[in-house]
Amino acid sequence: MAEICFSKIEDREYRWKGIFLSIIINVLVFQIVFACNANASPSIHRIAGYTQYDTSAAIAKEGWSQSDYAILAYGENYPDALAAAPLARKYNAPILLTGTQNLTQVSKETLQDLKVKYVFIVGGNAVVSTTVADQLRDIGVDVTRLAGNDKYDTAIEIAKQLGVVQGISVVTGDDYADALSISSVTALSNTPIILVPKNYLTDSIKSYLNSNIINNTYIIGNNEQINESVANQFPNVERITGNDKYSRNIAVLKRFDNSFDFNNIFFATGVGFADALAGSSYAARKAAPILLVDSSLNNDTASYLSSKNSVIKQLNILGGEAVMPSSLIQAYTDSLSGTSPSHTYSSSEIAKLLSPSVVNIEVSNSYGIPIASGSGFIIDSTGKIATNYHLIKDAYSAKVKTYDGKIYDVSKVFSFDSTQDMALIKIDAAGLQPVTLGDSDKIGTGDKIYTIGNPLGLNDTMSDGLISTKSRVIDGATYIQISAPLSSGSSGGVLLNEQAEVIGITSAGTADGQNSNFAIPINLLKFTLTKDINLTLAQLPRKSVTSEEKVKMTDEEFATFLNSQYNVMTIAGKTVSFTWKVNDYTMGLSKVNVHGIVDSNDYVNWMNLLSTNHKGDIMLFFAKLNNDIVLNYPGDSFAGNVLYQNYYTVLPSTPFPYDEVSYTGNGKWFVSHPIVSFFDLYTLGKSDTRVTISDN
Repeated sequence: MAEICFSKIEDREYRWKGIFLSIIINVLVFQIVFACNANASPSIHRIAGYTQYDTSAAIAKEGWSQSDYAILAYGENYPDALAAAPLARKYNAPILLTGTQNLTQVSKETLQDLKVKYVFIVGGNAVVSTTVADQLRDIGVDVTRLAGNDKYDTAIEIAKQLGVVQGISVVTGDDYADALSISSVTALSNTPIILVPKNYLTDSIKSYLNSNIINNTYIIGNNEQINESVANQFPNVERITGNDKYSRNIAVLKRFDNSFDFNNIFFATGVGFADALAGSSYAARKAAPILLVDSSLNNDTASYLSSKNSVIKQLNILGGEAVMPSSLIQAYTDSLSGTSPSHTYSSSEIAKLLSPSVVNIEVSNSYGIPIASGSGFIIDSTGKIATNYHLIKDAYSAKVKTYDGKIYDVSKVFSFDSTQDMALIKIDAAGLQPVTLGDSDKIGTGDKIYTIGNPLGLNDTMSDGLISTKSRVIDGATYIQISAPLSSGSSGGVLLNEQAEVIGITSAGTADGQNSNFAIPINLLKFTLTKDINLTLAQLPRKSVTSEEKVKMTDEEFATFLNSQYNVMTIAGKTVSFTWKVNDYTMGLSKVNVHGIVDSNDYVNWMNLLSTNHKGDIMLFFAKLNNDIVLNYPGDSFAGNVLYQNYYTVLPSTPFPYDEVSYTGNGKWFVSHPIVSFFDLYTLGKSDTRVTISDN
């Protein structure tokens, strides 16, 4: 009996040991799998176009395959459309942007593609004209305009469309960031966004409050944004505050944390309204928050993002490289994963990461016969590609072969610089894998580098070497000289640092009679990313084409155009008027000179906009003007400035330097003070679009 008992006990002991071992193994496997899932990096998805209008269309097409309703807002300024997100959510509608005088073509096409039947125009005739409404009706769309005497009244008209509401969100009407921060929250809860002045309530707001039972009021901002005397006129107030728009953005997201599905987070720039405005309805459809980011890494924003690390599956980037650079997104994803931004990759890792972003380009003459081939690389997911100008300069057509073997026709040219040998071209594609752009100003002689190109359509052609000279000027152009060999056809490919960032465009060449290998610094390309000269390859200027034949309008015609399209800038309800002249005097080496005078009566408004942090909005206005100059004078150097000019009966002191003030006699002093400069000096080998705004 004893032996039998012992045998059973021994058998049970082994069985229990097996069970415990199995439990331990399963627990360890679960922990490993859970840890891997928790630490998996979220995917990056960029939704972008070449302008804010294209971006809004791209967002609409991604979020909706069909929609009965759409919201249409003015694309050059923010006030009237700020309150539109809850309305868009109620009608499950995308938000599209338009110009004032005509329905933007890409928005028209998007409305037709989505088979939209009803459009709400937000804003009065001054921002979205009756012509635009008529053009909507011409394509079979029923139009409802929601507008008041000002932006505050317009917000109330939108609020009325929401019907019975339980709460309201109150934001300043003098800036856009707080409204964007709260937009997806209000859309999810059918809560209107009420815009208010800082120090008083309008009659329309008072009337709305008296007509509705409001259980909760969320006021976004400190006393600097909305005075306490204004806040006290709302029922059941809860303030959500922060020191700046980015901290208030985080405060809003934390307050409504339970409202969001953090599988998706939307990134939008905090220095421009359009992309986030258009994205607010799509974010609400996914119950996702919108995270506003500055031009550099914000530690508080990065910390908040890291707190959601375990649940984030995708970061959706609203806007292109110019407004949301890959290097900035990389900094946030590095902080999210705990990876150091200076992480060094091996050559095989770099090849695996970058090869899908490098393409082969074959160009043909006017008879369709191939005449050359080279490389290029993908700038954004919708088909913007960088390459060398010398590859396309004689082309009448071209085909691009991507890593997966697909072949696309080149549909147009965004920009080119014959001196610096750069070009940006377009293929009609989607879902492409863009590169991450680095900072070529931070490289040094002796740094390790890699090149990848697609000569003769062969993928994964890679070489490595060192930076021989970080800045070499040849015939007015600046290059990085490298020791890495470049195969025939590799020109136009990528020059990479050890962090797998693109720091240059490869370009084989000759210097001092010797074959040498060069790359064009990537920072020179960055300045061209917002340009669009809108030419096909066949329309590129040839050597036999004179500059007069390239110009679309004469100087006089272009001045008339500027004085009709850029005569008034309206930001935050303040207007500044300009008078424009073209080539009335010369500025340095530039072939085209654009000269603007600000209305002296509007200088107070100008200074007020600067003091209330609207410099970014001003830059957007002049960046668009700058691009129109490029369109009309492709390939020509130009420079422009805007002056404040006025007479004073006493000698003005600050803020005008002494060389801007002159005595004209009769007890009068004349001030000529530059407040804006913009230029694109091809003749100096600088194809970068620059806009500089004076701080006074």
